[in-house]
Amino acid sequence: MKRILHTSICALGLGLALAAAAFASHDSALGSDGTIYQVRTGLYGDLFPAGKAADKTITVVALDVTKPGAPAQRLLVPGTDGSEVESSPSVVFEDDSQTVFLLWESAINVHPVLELSGFDGTGWLQSITVTGNPFAVKTSPQFVITRDSYDLTDAGGNTTTRHRTILHLMWQEPGVGTQVRTLYSPVIINDGQYIGWNPLYDLDDFLPAVPAGAAAADVQTAVSGVPLIQGGRDERTVVAAYTSTARGQMATVEIDVLPEQLMQLADKARSHIVDIGRTSYPNDLPGMAEKARSHIVDIGRAFHPEISTSMADQVKADILADTSGDLTSLAEKARSHIVDIGAKLSGRGLRPTSGGDQDTQIVEVDGSPIAREAAAPPDATQSPYHLLQIRTVNTWTAPHVGPGTVKVFVSQSGTDLIVSWAQADRVLYRNSQDGGWSDPRTLLFSDSLSLQKSYDILDQRIRNR
Repeated sequence: MKRILHTSICALGLGLALAAAAFASHDSALGSDGTIYQVRTGLYGDLFPAGKAADKTITVVALDVTKPGAPAQRLLVPGTDGSEVESSPSVVFEDDSQTVFLLWESAINVHPVLELSGFDGTGWLQSITVTGNPFAVKTSPQFVITRDSYDLTDAGGNTTTRHRTILHLMWQEPGVGTQVRTLYSPVIINDGQYIGWNPLYDLDDFLPAVPAGAAAADVQTAVSGVPLIQGGRDERTVVAAYTSTARGQMATVEIDVLPEQLMQLADKARSHIVDIGRTSYPNDLPGMAEKARSHIVDIGRAFHPEISTSMADQVKADILADTSGDLTSLAEKARSHIVDIGAKLSGRGLRPTSGGDQDTQIVEVDGSPIAREAAAPPDATQSPYHLLQIRTVNTWTAPHVGPGTVKVFVSQSGTDLIVSWAQADRVLYRNSQDGGWSDPRTLLFSDSLSLQKSYDILDQRIRNR
């Protein structure tokens, strides 16, 4: 299991309260009270004929809000009334906070970026800018949302519950030659505050190595330009499906937001090993190992006893087997061991993944106040590390499709795909199977079977697998 560490932090605030679920994004969304939200881009003069807030010739983003039984209300999205060219809008409604979130591309001269904002019914949230390659056009931008909570105890023993939200962004940019890069970025809101930066990942970096000498299959443009990200098998996971043009493969990747309690346990265990090791390392490894084990069991109450005991026993074994003579390295090894064990056992640890540890990476974002406790006074407003486990679920040779609009459907586990292409009187599709694809199958339109109903049937079929 490979692990990547990111520690850069800057300051920027954003207040958000979100729900404990994952949501897919489109250009339209339905609110919990029946309100319809539609996002669009166009010239200000066309979208707001009587408006005077901006020059009529500039491109803006507008949000149409249609409440049940009321006429539509069109709102200008703040910050889009300048010289930037806005395009590719996407929107999702989140129930708990009653907030509609918007994602769009904004180009200043030759510098395209993604902008993320939200409207809670009364006001607009401060936008977040995602840059990527500042010279590359962003296509197919979309996102889903996950949320969880955890307890944080300060130096005085006071415990507060904190809420964490992650907006999982995915989009595409041109790569080398005719290749297309599919990028992912987690935008983390920790207890109502944006942590100030969001790392960018090329999803190809998480795919298994290609055998030496293997040639990449040709990929049709229609297939490479239809990535999809959606909620996964539970409220903590999301699944991305996309085509790697560099490899000639279609792939699915699961992103799992690991419990924050795991990071707290690992950091506290490392600090404790350093503390007790000052007087007992390396002369009394058995005593030190037993104290570390007892400490992990004691502070691991957020986990099932079997899990915390397993972590404690393995850390004890690490200490007893240590011959490095380096206390700091030993403590760091114990911390890493706890993270890796917890990632394997978290939620679905009864059976190993099909690809094994080599197809799984853990990424760490931000810095932990627990780890810095000895160097500075604890600050309850600081963001802890955030752990994401990114795992390749499956890969297939890129499928061949016929003419028509291509659409991808993915199972919640990411193990299966359907790729369809729509024509005037039918939808054709292929199922993933045994590392390849089925022969094309057809849904012929009729009075009782429309294009949308065909899509609904395919979506229901794949979600049941």
